[in-house]
Amino acid sequence: MKKFWKTVEIKEFENNTFQLLLDKNILKTPLQNELIFINYDSAYETLLEWDVDEDILNADEMISYGIYSTAIDRISNGRQLYINEIMQFIDTDMICYRAEKPFELCQLQKLKWDPLLLTVKSYIDIKIDVFQGVMPQKQKITVHKKIREIIIQFSDLEISILYRLTNITGSIFISLSLLKGDFLEKDLFETCFLDELWQAEHWGQEEEATSKRKRIYKELKKIVTLIDLTKP
Repeated sequence: MKKFWKTVEIKEFENNTFQLLLDKNILKTPLQNELIFINYDSAYETLLEWDVDEDILNADEMISYGIYSTAIDRISNGRQLYINEIMQFIDTDMICYRAEKPFELCQLQKLKWDPLLLTVKSYIDIKIDVFQGVMPQKQKITVHKKIREIIIQFSDLEISILYRLTNITGSIFISLSLLKGDFLEKDLFETCFLDELWQAEHWGQEEEATSKRKRIYKELKKIVTLIDLTKP
């Protein structure tokens, strides 16, 4: 996307919501819907993505704009579709599939991932099953039902955040705990990339894999910032 504007500013809309102006023109979503932010700080975070000294904007860097636009363009009229896609991660959630060896990796997975599963259990009052190996298994139907009941209470924006997080991390349970404020950002990187980091420590770094993790972590940090800004 080419940059054709000189100024980016925030305009108060109504009921303490805000919009962005590019050279006095209201910034819209890709489908040309009005882009309205729930508070000033969220608008400012998105402003930073557009107010850059570059001729070409990198769409991959526009995390806040993308999440807000998805909520407005897609989720507002297709909540069930996005909820269904998020729900598909329950039976494949990475923190439910454990290595059978070596012992050190098994213990590290238990140390880092079991507390997260206990957090999710506190939401639904049902134990999350853990499986050995990588062959797909099924969680209990009641787990699906209870998790869906939580998600359908979320706003379009929260579902947009959860959708993006789950696709990045491969874990609905990490993403849900993070969105609800029960998982700390400082533990996020190690938790999401536990297996990869363990392998890298013991068998050496791969430049491509390291570069990919850095890009993903940068995106995760931006999403965490957006989560913090959307809280009352």
